[in-house]
Parts: sequence; structure tokens; C-alpha cells
Amino acid sequence: MRLLPVLPLVLLVACQEYSVNEGKDVIQGDDLSGDPDIEVTPPEVAFGQVSVGDTVAHVQTVTVSNIGDAALEINSLALEDTNAPFQISAIGSVLIPPGQSTTFTVTYTPLTAEASETNVLVQSNDPDEEFSLVHLLGQGVAPVIQLDPETYDFGTNYIGCDTDVPIKIKNVGNADLHVSSLEYITASADLVVNTNESVNGPLPWTIAPQGEVEVAVTFSPLDDYADEGYLAVESDDPLRSQVQAYQTGVGAVYGTNLDSFTQPLKGLSDIVFTVDWSCSMSDDIALVQSNFTVFINTLAGMDADYHVAVITDDDGCVNGYQPYIDNTMDPSDQVSLFDTMINNYAYGANTERGLTLLEAATTSSNMGSGGCNEDMIREDAKLSLVGVTDEVEQSANPWTYYVSYFQGLKRNPDDVVINAIAGDYPNGCNGNQPGTGWYEATVATGGLFLSICATDWASHLQALAEGAAADLSSFELTQWAVPETIVVRIDGVTTTTGWTYIEADNSVKFEEQYIPEGGATIDIEYNVAGGCGD
Repeated sequence: MRLLPVLPLVLLVACQEYSVNEGKDVIQGDDLSGDPDIEVTPPEVAFGQVSVGDTVAHVQTVTVSNIGDAALEINSLALEDTNAPFQISAIGSVLIPPGQSTTFTVTYTPLTAEASETNVLVQSNDPDEEFSLVHLLGQGVAPVIQLDPETYDFGTNYIGCDTDVPIKIKNVGNADLHVSSLEYITASADLVVNTNESVNGPLPWTIAPQGEVEVAVTFSPLDDYADEGYLAVESDDPLRSQVQAYQTGVGAVYGTNLDSFTQPLKGLSDIVFTVDWSCSMSDDIALVQSNFTVFINTLAGMDADYHVAVITDDDGCVNGYQPYIDNTMDPSDQVSLFDTMINNYAYGANTERGLTLLEAATTSSNMGSGGCNEDMIREDAKLSLVGVTDEVEQSANPWTYYVSYFQGLKRNPDDVVINAIAGDYPNGCNGNQPGTGWYEATVATGGLFLSICATDWASHLQALAEGAAADLSSFELTQWAVPETIVVRIDGVTTTTGWTYIEADNSVKFEEQYIPEGGATIDIEYNVAGGCGD
């Protein structure tokens, strides 16, 4: 390398002239022979970790020197990978005299959380090294959102069946991800999103690097059309502020059903009392008798079609001149017949076994043609059984046996209700034993358990009458329905108000002012819920 003489700066600038002639550089008349020789420093530029979106520019300088004996010409300056997040400036001078240098800058602007590297290619007229390389390195720091799965096909689902797909919102970057909003976009009501806030908490969410949050999309088809929708998630991912996950599905009808009902002119109710005639019960029996008028008047006020009977004897037969009281009789005659039934007793082996007595009363032999209780219990009537006792139920079989037996008498087990007036459960009251056995049966059938120690037996009997009356407002469906598909018609006219589907017992229940009149035809059409999980 030849050193140029040191001249005053003003003179050097004023007198410097360049020309290229047959490979020789001529500067102010000097005749220099030889070759240019390029030197690039540093050979590697490492930016380290840089946050995406950083407002401070990350710039480093590269020096290009001519350490040769002839002028160095820079023909081009370019990135080897033009997609890499580096930018290079123009070089300070494309012609570098011997012993001189110039510079250019490299700026690193990462777009996402990824490691980037490439080379700057410096092309010159150095005869030994046409291309010089500057290796560039950088690591972007940013959150990166990812939805998994990005697409999901529910396939074909039966109407009324729910299917969930978990959607994982992942942060695959190297900085905290902040999810600001989440929206499900669809033209269908069959697809909905559950953000699971009980676990995830309310938005916004912060997800650490390599962490995730799980939400769910539920497909509940209500028709047999194709459905589609997508989950749109907004975050501070600098490269993709919104990402989407798509779902599709098709509904299919498992089956349809039509249930038709004819509203009775009056509600049918069959009510059978069994009374413990042990010595300690005399006062309680007197209270039942003296308040029975309230019971009858309550039933009459409800315009019910009822049969009432009392069982006290081991054979299960009703005592009296006819097997039951009914609503066609004069109220005074009904009270008189009740007194006859309850007083014509015999101390039998089953005095304190009320469930056994009720089983005997309802056997086919007693209820069948020529039986002592013929026609007492009607097939399509609600059956209300009432036990009155101050003792623990002492039947040979457990209460579960009797509940199952009585419910087997009806097509619909809900048409059987067991009630009791007995000692307080579980400790008894006023010396009366708890109504163990009766209490469990009332709970199992939705009946009333009333205290035998109460002083107001009128309210007891009124409550029993109200509970015993047949319900004309509720219509149980024969198959499980898809609630949203139910269509109700009264005498052929579709009605959309005044009724509610009760999922607990799969029934349509009318509000009091909308109960269909006696003789009306109620048609309920619906899609059948079934096939879920098949």
C-alpha cells in the first residue's frame, strides 16, 4: 500500500482530479501502477435482539476501504436475500482512491419474532475478489398468534345435537401476546363461541410466549342447511393483527314426530287415602274428618272429575256402600260417605303398613270387573295416594318397591304422586314417630309431606286437593324434542305464545290464561332429538 503525501486539506480538495486510463489512476499527474484491493469491515454485523416496532432505528455502519495501488470502483451493493428485514443505504462513493475509504449503513427492522440473516454483496473491480460479503444477523422480538385448528369441518350432525371443537389461541412468539377482542362472525344461529371466561377470565388476555388459551365453537344445527362461520381474534401481533379460524357443518334430521292430544272436559283425578287406625291416631282421624269438607270444596272449585276412597282394611277394599266418592254426588253426601269409609275399619295386621294397604287396593283382582274396588282407579286419570299415620312406615318391602309398583300402573310414571300426613322427618314431633318411608316416597314422586303435628288441617287438606287435581296445562311428548323445532297447533291453528317447553319432563306447558279449553285438539309437531354421538 502506497501512502500519499500529506497535503493541506484545502489544496487536496481543490487540486484532486480523477481519470481512468488503461488501468492506471492518475491523480494530479502521479503515475500509479498496480491493482485496487478492497477491504470491508466489519465482515459481520450482528444486531442481537430487536423488538418489533421499536421506535429507535437500529443502524450499523460498514466501511469499504481501498488498500490497493489503483482506484477501487464499486459496481453494485445489494442484499443477497431481498426479503430479509434489512435495508442498506447508498455507498458514500463508488470510486475510492488508493488508501481511501467510504461507508454505507445497514438498518435492521424485524417484522416478527424470527431470526434473520443474509449477506450484503459488494461487487467491485478488485481483480482478486469480485464480491465481498458482509454477513448480517438479527433476532426479532414479538408476539406471534396462532389458531389451532385454523379450519374445522363438523361434518353432518343431527338436529338437536351439540358438538364442540376446542380452538387454541397460541403465542408461538418470544414476547407477551395481548388478545384485545374476540368475535364470532356467521349468518347462522347454529354456530356459537364460548370464550370460557370462568377459566380464561374476561378480555383482554395476556398470553406468555409458548402459552395458550382455549375457547370452543359449538355447532348445534337447527335445520338441514349448511352452516359456516369464523372466529376472528384481534391481538398485538405486529405482522397479523387479526387472525381467523373457519368452521363448517351441515345439519340432518334424525326424525320427526307429531303428538296429538284431546283436552279433557275435566281433569281426571283418582285419590286414595290410607289411614293408620292404631290407638294413638284417634285425634288425628277426627281432624281429617272434620276438615274433609275443605278438601271436597277445593276439588269442586277446580272443576275436577275425581274419585276419592279410603282404605283401612287388610284386603284393600273400600268400606262403604259404593267403592268411591265422585264429583257427581252432592257435597254433603260426599262428606257423609267419607265418614263411613274411614269409620268402617278393622284392626288388621297391616294397620301401620299403609303402602301395603294401597298395593292391595290397586291389585288387578280388586280393581277388575267384579272386584271390590271396580272402576275406582281410571287408566287415564292422575293417581294421588295419601298416607295418614303417626308411625314409621312398616311395610314388608322398601319404599322404592312401592313407588315402582304404583308408577307401573300408569303409562306415564309422572301421573302417580304419593303424599303423606305424618310425623316430622327425620326426628318426629310431639311424641309421634317420623314418617320414614313415606317421606322418601313423597320426594321421589314430587308429592307433599305434611306434618301430623300441625293444628291447621284445613290447609293440609286444601293443599292435598290442589296437588291431586289433574294438570290440564301440561302435555308430555312421546319422544324427546329439539325445543327450537316445536310447533304447537290448537284446533289446527298454530300458536307461538302462551306455552313453554319444559326440558326436565319433555313437555309443553301452557300458561294459565292460555290453557286449551275442554274438547280442544292439541297437535305438537317437532324434530326428534337423537343420534347424538353416533
